[in-house]
Amino acid sequence: MLSLILSDGKQQKVKEESTLLKIVDTYATSFGSPIVEGIYNGEGWDLQRPLVADGTVDFVEMNTEEGMRIYVRTLLFLFLVAAKRLYPFVDIEVRNTLGSAIYCIDKSEKRLNADDLKKIEAEMHKMVENKEKIILRRFTKQEAMKNMSVSSEDCVALLKALDDNSMISVYYLCEAEGYFFGHMCPDVSYVPNFELIKYDDEGVVINYPDIGNWKVLPPFKDLPGLNEAFREAETWAEMIKCNTVGRLNQIIDLGYANKIIQVAEALHEKKIAAIADEIASKKDVLKLILIAGPSSSGKTSFAQRLSIQLAVNGIFPIPISMDDYYLNRADTPCKPDGSYDFETVEAIDLKLFNNHLFRLLKGETVKLPKYNFRSGMREYRGREIKLNEGNVLIVEGIHGLNERLTLMIPAINKMKIYVSALTPMSFDEYTRIQTTDMRLLRRIVRDSQFRSLDATETLEIWDDVRYGEEQYIFPYQNSADVVFNTTLIYEFAVLKKYVQPRLEAVTMDKKKSYFSACRLLRLLAHVKEISDDVIPNNSILREFIGGSVFKDAL
Repeated sequence: MLSLILSDGKQQKVKEESTLLKIVDTYATSFGSPIVEGIYNGEGWDLQRPLVADGTVDFVEMNTEEGMRIYVRTLLFLFLVAAKRLYPFVDIEVRNTLGSAIYCIDKSEKRLNADDLKKIEAEMHKMVENKEKIILRRFTKQEAMKNMSVSSEDCVALLKALDDNSMISVYYLCEAEGYFFGHMCPDVSYVPNFELIKYDDEGVVINYPDIGNWKVLPPFKDLPGLNEAFREAETWAEMIKCNTVGRLNQIIDLGYANKIIQVAEALHEKKIAAIADEIASKKDVLKLILIAGPSSSGKTSFAQRLSIQLAVNGIFPIPISMDDYYLNRADTPCKPDGSYDFETVEAIDLKLFNNHLFRLLKGETVKLPKYNFRSGMREYRGREIKLNEGNVLIVEGIHGLNERLTLMIPAINKMKIYVSALTPMSFDEYTRIQTTDMRLLRRIVRDSQFRSLDATETLEIWDDVRYGEEQYIFPYQNSADVVFNTTLIYEFAVLKKYVQPRLEAVTMDKKKSYFSACRLLRLLAHVKEISDDVIPNNSILREFIGGSVFKDAL
């Protein structure tokens, strides 16, 4: 018998090889949404996976970020099986997320139309009503590579990167097989809320609930600018035959990693130069460049490299820090818990900021404030600026896309640039590397290298960081004039050697952080490492791993 300590402190005895499914029913009423995963000795544990030792057990419910990962994974499996059942010719590839929706493309010659999607949706709902089971089976690495249909070329390349002692979790729904790099719900009745939407000629959108409200299906909100940036990155990655982790591993094995690094960096330089050229073409009227993006998107390095390319065009940027326009501490808005809310746009002195921008664009000289973070007061230390011919103002900050920040400035005089890490990489045709995970890996490395924070501390604050992004950045993505993708096709393999030991150092007593660290380590296990020796010192990735020529970027 095994002895388990459950989340409420109670002890329970179970037989060896029992699963958490037998325990879940007892605790289901204690949660506001269905339990979809266990946390067994600190690690995420599929509800169907046999228990092997004494330990502690907690539960993950649907209305959480991790719970919605499982919801989406299960929903995608349901869609793929239903689509193949009705239309065997269909060839679906998952591309990216669009808010709380997945964008896929249909690569078959006879593409699905709106009526086809209605039929697939009806079939999916029928399977939900029938509570079709999802069965978990575990294989050794060797068994998986030899005997399973998941062993496509991409999958084999992925499995090769795993330790030889690895066990592989494979799921079966109506005899269809799937390897999805994460856990599934026990049956498809857990994912009743969804809709399929025809999107452009080849696209299909799978809309699903937002985190925290799994029963409600929100209207789909299109993000055309973001989707176009994803599409461009994915098309380019496919063109150079490096759009999956499996293919990146093959390139590393063949000794061509340096070439991929050089090509990816050249693409960044080309695109930054193109943005600078566009600004130069409008230099008579365009005087304000606003740069915004979520945490660890590489905004600072991008702004520095853009400034250099602008100088090539004879335009000389003058930076303005949004932080210097914070309200005095006593006037700063507070959160419900009484702490200061420095993330909200109301924490900025919008009237003064707009007044200074307006006067600068009129050719006046302005005395700039400097915010003293120790005293919580704005100070004036004698810095004055004037916008002369050949100058342009650059403002970097989380509120750059919010129109309230620059309400007094006409649209013709400003350009809004959204910067984010929109990775085109996937594990295979169905499983993407999430942009939030890539940014989190970047941040763990940077915080450790330059901010004296270990991985545990970064993981502990990540939810608050994400909350601020959801509130103050993502709602304004569509207002951007330009979207710049800072992801580098090779960075997953470079970040691994920096972040893996830091994640392995997270201890079980930090339950929340340990759980996240285990999940990220499972993802990293599929990629091979590469050296960073040839990464140039102006690379955006240098902002995180070190060696950047832009000292302010650190």
